[in-house]
Amino acid sequence: MRPKESSRQLTLFSPEARRSAAHLLADALSGILTERVRLTVHDNRSTMVSFRRRPGEIHYRVHHMFLEAPDDVVSALASFAVAGRGAAAARRRQAGSRIDAFVKEHRARIAAPRADRLQPRGRVHDLQALFDRLNAEHFGGAIEARIGWGPVRLGRRRRTVKTGVYVQDARLIRIHPTLDRPEVPEFYVAAVVFHEMLHQAVPAVEVNGRRVVHGAAFRRRERAYPDHARAKAWEDRNLGLLLSSPA
Repeated sequence: MRPKESSRQLTLFSPEARRSAAHLLADALSGILTERVRLTVHDNRSTMVSFRRRPGEIHYRVHHMFLEAPDDVVSALASFAVAGRGAAAARRRQAGSRIDAFVKEHRARIAAPRADRLQPRGRVHDLQALFDRLNAEHFGGAIEARIGWGPVRLGRRRRTVKTGVYVQDARLIRIHPTLDRPEVPEFYVAAVVFHEMLHQAVPAVEVNGRRVVHGAAFRRRERAYPDHARAKAWEDRNLGLLLSSPA
C-alpha cells in the first residue's frame, strides 16, 4: 500500500508559483499589521522565523513551510512582530507557541538528510543524477525531495512489484532495487523517478469523498512525459525480469 499523501499540500511546482505564494503571504501580513512587509523565504533549519524593523517596513525571514501556513498561523506571524507590554506581550507569547506548534507539525520538512539510510547511487544507476536532470527539465528545479534505493530482499520470486514510492510528509522517494541492474535501461528508471516526483507536483485530491492519488491532472502530466509510452512498452515486455530478484 502506498504511504498516505496529504491532499492539502500546496502545489509549488514552479519558481513562479513559489514567488506568488511569498507575495500572498507578505500581502496578508501587511494587511494585518497595516505596515509594509518585505518577505524573504529560506531553507534554514535553525531559525524558522525572524524579523527586523526598518524605517517604513518590517522585513520577515521565514522558512518555506510557512508558504502553506493556515490563517491562524499567518495571524501568529503578524502578532509575533508586535512589541508591547501586558495584553500585547501575552499575544506575542501565544503567537510564539502557535508558530512552534506549526513547525513541529512540519518537522519532516526541516529534518537533515540521513545519508547512511538513503543511498541514491546504485551499482548501475545513479538516482540523484536522474532526479536532478528531471527536476531541471520538467519541474523548473522546484521538487524538494530526497531519493534513494530501497532495501534488497533476496530469496523469493515476487508476484507484484512496486517500482517506487513517494512519502509526502518526509519528502522522500524510494526506488525498488530490482531496477538497479544492467538489463533495466536508464530511460525506464527515469520514468519511474519522474512518476514519483510528480506526486509532489500534483498531489492527491478528494473526489466524492474518495482520495484519488492518480487523478486526471496527474495522468495528463504523466502522459506528456516524453518517454512515458516507451517506458510502459518496455515494462509490459519485461514484467518477468522486474518480478525476479536482482543477481
